[in-house]
Order: sequence, then C-alpha cells, then structure tokens
Amino acid sequence: MSGKLSFRVWPPALVGLALALTGCLSPAGKVAQKLPEVQARWQADVARQAALPERSVAWPEALGLLETNNLKLRAARVDITNAQELASQVFRDLIPTINLRSGATRSIKNIPATSFDDVTFNIDSFFNVPGVVNFDSRWFAGRLTVLRAKAAYQLERREQTIELYKLFLEAREEQEIANELKSERTLATALQQADEWAGQIMLKEIESQQLVQAKSRESLQTRIGEILGDGQYRWVLRSQGLPDFQYENVPLPLGDTNRVAQLQMKLVALELVRAWAQIHGIKLQYWPELTIFVSGPSAFQRVNGQSHFWSSAEVTATADFFWTLDTRGYVGQQLRQTRREQELEAARLRQDTEELIDRLLAAQRLASSLRREIEQLDQLIGVLESVPQNLDLDSVLQAAENNRSLRYQRFKLRRDLAEVNALFWFVDEQKWASVTP
Repeated sequence: MSGKLSFRVWPPALVGLALALTGCLSPAGKVAQKLPEVQARWQADVARQAALPERSVAWPEALGLLETNNLKLRAARVDITNAQELASQVFRDLIPTINLRSGATRSIKNIPATSFDDVTFNIDSFFNVPGVVNFDSRWFAGRLTVLRAKAAYQLERREQTIELYKLFLEAREEQEIANELKSERTLATALQQADEWAGQIMLKEIESQQLVQAKSRESLQTRIGEILGDGQYRWVLRSQGLPDFQYENVPLPLGDTNRVAQLQMKLVALELVRAWAQIHGIKLQYWPELTIFVSGPSAFQRVNGQSHFWSSAEVTATADFFWTLDTRGYVGQQLRQTRREQELEAARLRQDTEELIDRLLAAQRLASSLRREIEQLDQLIGVLESVPQNLDLDSVLQAAENNRSLRYQRFKLRRDLAEVNALFWFVDEQKWASVTP
C-alpha cells in the first residue's frame, strides 16, 4: 500500500492530536464546566436533607448495612484487593512484554512526498526474570501483606461494629430521657396550677434540657449516618436482636488464649514476621544476584517498504550475574538502623499489649461493682416511686429533683458498664464467631 500524504491536512491534525495528548486546555475552564453539575447536586442534597424520610432498623439489618456501606470497611476491603494484586504481580512480571512502535523521519521540504513506505513499524517482545535470588523474598512479602490487610480488616470490622453497638445503646438512652422529660413536663404543667411561678421555672428548665437533647439527637443522627454509610434517612434504631452481654456475671477467662485476643495476638505476630522479613531482605543485598534476559528480533518489522517477521534463530538469552560488595558499609548501616527502629517498634507492641491487659483486668474488677450499683439504684428508684408523696409544693419539687438525679446516675452507670462490656467483647473470639451481617 502506498500513497502520498497531503501537507495541507497535516497541521490541523497534528494540532488536534497535540491538544488531545498533552491536555492543553485551561484548568479554570474545566473547573467551570464541572461547577453547574456540583451546584445542582448541592441543591438537590439540601432539598433532600431538609426532609429526610424516617427509616427504622433493628440490629441484624444494621449489621448488614454496616458491612455493605461503611466507608472504613470498604477502604479496608480495597486494601485487601490491592494487596492481592500486588502479591500476584510477582508472577505477572514474568510475562513477556509487547511493545508497538511506529514512526517516520523526513526532512521538512520532502514532507509532501511522504508515502506509506517511509513509515517504520515494529512489534517487539522482551522477557526477563528480574532478581532470581530475591524472587522468593518478594513473593513472601506479597503474601504477608495480604495477611496483614485481612487482619486489619477484621480489626476495623470489630471497631466499627462496637461503635454501632454503642450508638444503639445511646439511641435507647435518648428515648428514655425523652420519656422522662415528657413526664416532668406533665408534672410541671400540673404544678403550674398550684404555683404559677414555680411551674414556669420548672418548665423553663425542662425546655432547656429538651434543647440539649435535641442537639444530642442531631449529633446522634449524623454519627449513625456515617457509620452506616447512608445519610439519606432519619434513623430509628430498634433494640431487637441487640446482643446482651453478661461479662459481669460470667467473667471472661483472660488467660485462655484459645478464646481471648487471638486477632490482637495475630496482628502482633504479623508485625514480628514483617520485621524478620525486612531484615532478611536487607541481608540478601550481601548475596550475588542473577538476572536472566531473553530477547530477540522484532516479532514484526516494516522498514523502507520491506517486512520482516520473527525468527527463532535470532533469539538470544543473557544471564547477568553480579555481586556488589558492601565496601562502604551502606548495607551494614541500613541493618543497624532498621534493627534500632524495630527494637522501638517491639517495645511499643509490648507496651500496647500490657496496656490492653491492664485495661481488661481493671474492667473485670469494675464490672461486678457497676452491675451492683445499677441494681441498687433501680431498687431505690422503685421505692421512691411507691412512696406516697406529700401534696405540698416543696415535697413535689424535691421528689422530682431526686428522681431526676437518680435516673441520670443510672444512665451514667449504664454507659460505664457498656464500655466495660464493649472492651471484653472486643477480645472475645467466641462472641465474634457468632456475629454475622
């Protein structure tokens, strides 16, 4: 095939190609093109968020939404996928490369006489085995990275699940406080008939507390939307299916490593293996290295109108054996620095482990006391509610104040007990085996 290319059609085509390849456009112009789309999305979001529909979920459904939509869990799953791809890249590096190349060289005055025969075209392939000695080390590192990514995902899943559990408890507490305030408002309205001034003061206090609760509910809604990965609803959390822990009655056997903190210990073991692999990789620099190259002529080549195909007789193999002696001590210095850093990291891991054990032991001592205090408060509140109240104003106000104080103490103790249970749950492998989205 041959034919002359017209000089007159080249400049516009070349200019267009240059613009497409180099992206020679105004950044401000591209941003201006995107702004209407972003503004329209903003306006739609404002309209939607101003009138969010209500959606009620129980614990099992919320777990499914958490697993599917939570951004931190999605990011952790992406890390696993990326780690798996990087690990398999060690073998993909052994696949021969294929390169396509075409070009033409002419003087300016001879451009109008350019024909297809002046165009060169090559299809090349190249194959090599990079670093035979280091190959196993790179494959080991890739598989270790996958294990670390999977363990990190499991850890993130536990943390996010426990945060969701605390949100359920907080939502239940918010509803209880709202009911308490409603009862107090009824009392204040009745009190207003006996003493206008005292009733108004009590109503103002209740309104102030309701305002605080309204702000707390809005914050709770935001956090629920974040952890469930969906802010397009006003969430109503129902306690059906919510796990009920009794660690204060049946203490967790902290010394049983078949049940307790297996994930945390696995993460520590992974870090220790990573440190070993890092040192091993540095030491491999002392060893000689062998690299194998296999190359040959172009699979297809067209030059000056002549075509040539690949020939096995022209294939060459090259083995490159080299050994770099550490005469300047760079490898030794890298080893010493890495070991010093690893000693600090190992000390930090030991410190974190000891801190977790100390927290678990302290929580175990505290759990039964918290449960006992809650039961005593429940009994005291029941007694106060059963005692007939005097009809005088001071007695009514004092009873209301005592009621409020005792109930808020109970809320605080419940929160403390929930923190203790969440800590035990975090390391209880038996409980996590039964947690399914």
